[in-house]
Formats: sequence, structure tokens, C-alpha cells
Amino acid sequence: MSKENLLRITLFVSVLTFNQVAAETFTLQKLSQIHKAKSVKLSIAKILHNRGLDADAAEALSDEVILDEIVFSEMLENLLNGCTYVKEEEVYAYLSREVLFRKTVRLESYDYLLAMVSSIIKRPLDKQTLSKLQMVASDNKLLDTRLV
Repeated sequence: MSKENLLRITLFVSVLTFNQVAAETFTLQKLSQIHKAKSVKLSIAKILHNRGLDADAAEALSDEVILDEIVFSEMLENLLNGCTYVKEEEVYAYLSREVLFRKTVRLESYDYLLAMVSSIIKRPLDKQTLSKLQMVASDNKLLDTRLV
């Protein structure tokens, strides 16, 4: 067998192996995103239920406001990673109030993020936080344009 044929066979086998591994990895990542997205909706619905709303009504409200679960959870993750001043529980509590009053949740809007973080931490924001929120908003805008 020539070196060229040996090289072709090796390349062919490695491509077959990599395709299976890549497909499994991408499937696991997608399942993880879906699970995380559902947990965001369920967390908000659970907070609403704990505040006295019927469980079915709480789920219906969170379904009504949060349209694309996966993109919403990615945007929320961007916020939590980009702005370390806010905790996940505080963001969920804020979002549950927004959902309760059927307000539009716009995590791609700098103005919305600014109002939300200001409301949560209850003090003026420094320049570093403002720039981080600007980066989060622009990243979230890119995620939002993926839908269109």
C-alpha cells in the first residue's frame, strides 16, 4: 500500500470519527440550552406562584412574555456574566415583576438593562458598569437579530 493511499484512509477514518463526535457535542449543547431556557421560564413562574398566583396562570404569563426561550436565556446569561453586580435571583425577581404586569422584557435594549440594573442595585452606576451594560446590550442585539 502506498503512502498516499494510507494517508487517504487515515483521513477518511478521522473524518468519520470527528463527524460523530461533533454531532454528539452539538446535540448535547442544544439540549443544554433548551433545558436552561425552560428553567428560566419555570423559575420566573415559580416566583410568581410563590407570590400567590395560580401555577398555571404563572406559567401562562411567563410563556406570554418570554417568546423565544433559548435566545432569552442566552441574553440573560450574557447579562449575568457581563454585569457581576447583579445576582441571578435578583434578576429573576425583577423579571417576575415585569412578567406579572405584562411589561415587555427587552434584554437587547441598553435603556432597559440600565433601568433594570439600577432598580436592582439601588445606587448610581459607575462608568465601568455602564460600559459593561453597553457591551451586553450589543451582544444581545446580535442574538436578537438572529431571529429575524
